[in-house]
Amino acid sequence: MGNRDRKWPTKGQALIMGLFALLFLASNAVAVLWEGRPATGFYWVMQALNLAFLVASLWLYRRAVKSALKGTP
Repeated sequence: MGNRDRKWPTKGQALIMGLFALLFLASNAVAVLWEGRPATGFYWVMQALNLAFLVASLWLYRRAVKSALKGTP
């Protein structure tokens, strides 16, 4: 095992972050689409933040895979 840069998450941590982002997106979508709650401005802000969270997790996963392939942290 080599040294790892502690500033960046591992692949597993990025996957868990992405899973939570998908769960938050699904939870908000269910509240609006099936339960009939109004899609207020707060809803759209939360959806935008969740999408940003998902994109960040994908970017971090890609970065973790690249650093693992290089053999550098």
